[in-house]
Amino acid sequence: MNPDQSQQPPSLPAFFARYQYRIDAALRAELSGFPESDRPGTGPGPGIYDIHRYYMGWQEIDGTHTNSTGGKRMRPTLAMLAADAVGGDLDRATPIAVALEYVHNFSLIHDDLEDMDRVRHHRPTVWAVWGQPAAIVSGNAMLKIADAAAWKLRSAGVEEYVALEAESVLTGHYLKMMEGQYLDIFFETEESVTVEQYLDMIERKTGALFEASMYLGGLVAPRSGPDRQKANALKAIGHEFGRIFQIRDDVLGVWGGVATGKPVGADIKRKKKALPAVHALSASTGASAKRLKEIFRTEGDLHEEDVHVVLEVMEQLGTHDYCQSMAEQRWVAGKRMIESLDLSGSAAAEFIELGEFLLVRES
Repeated sequence: MNPDQSQQPPSLPAFFARYQYRIDAALRAELSGFPESDRPGTGPGPGIYDIHRYYMGWQEIDGTHTNSTGGKRMRPTLAMLAADAVGGDLDRATPIAVALEYVHNFSLIHDDLEDMDRVRHHRPTVWAVWGQPAAIVSGNAMLKIADAAAWKLRSAGVEEYVALEAESVLTGHYLKMMEGQYLDIFFETEESVTVEQYLDMIERKTGALFEASMYLGGLVAPRSGPDRQKANALKAIGHEFGRIFQIRDDVLGVWGGVATGKPVGADIKRKKKALPAVHALSASTGASAKRLKEIFRTEGDLHEEDVHVVLEVMEQLGTHDYCQSMAEQRWVAGKRMIESLDLSGSAAAEFIELGEFLLVRES
């Protein structure tokens, strides 16, 4: 049983709606210069940019247009909120917000393939529809679209030296994200992974883009030039948000829920060394420890009876509560940082609202 199922699923903070149209319009505009395929029913497959439009939620598999916005747009929203937090100009921050979302979706296309996931956001993934080579190439192309979006900082009025710094920071952080993804894959075949190693991995895999979103939104938006001290403070808050987001993601990957689209035990079945598995393997003793090690040494995905055994051990160890308390500890640190800053308008209250949402989100 999912320990959170008795709670009403929380709503996305209302301020997301304030930026939704701007973000979606800018994301669509970035692909508007690339052709759509003319695809009769018996004609050739989709063009690479049609695959992108599908993955972003704007087309169906057959090319039919849809009004879906696709996903939460968490990273561009963080960049927009950071821009507002420093009293900046949203137009100046929009190109970097667009770039961040395309980097994120590049990573998801490849992540789906690496994990052999057939569904994301309740829709078939790219590789599941068009094959593995198409997923590799379309993901790579989406990363270059992100770089092209970041170049548009200059036409948004951002000074050359600031734009160059922003591009360098973005590149450094998406390389950091790739390092984390590599470690995540590598850990699947490692018998022993420590909590410290896990935290290092998620600070790269998930934390990198959260940090970049907060830092870059705060860096490029002020018309009077960057306030690096404040931008770095926002980056530190993003660091905590990234940890909270991934720890909660790991909880949902084991205990699932209707909103996630994942069955209970999904990450256990694939033997992912996410925080619940790391805790169970390190905290169990005696016969339980021996059985868990045997199960995680099994080739391929686990059978349902093995998943059930792991879930029982996790329940005995209080693994769910351990993971949730770790996220809550990070939130204490993050909230303290937010309250210490002099932020514009309602930004502080909205960052706090976001942190509280990340702790309990169901998808």
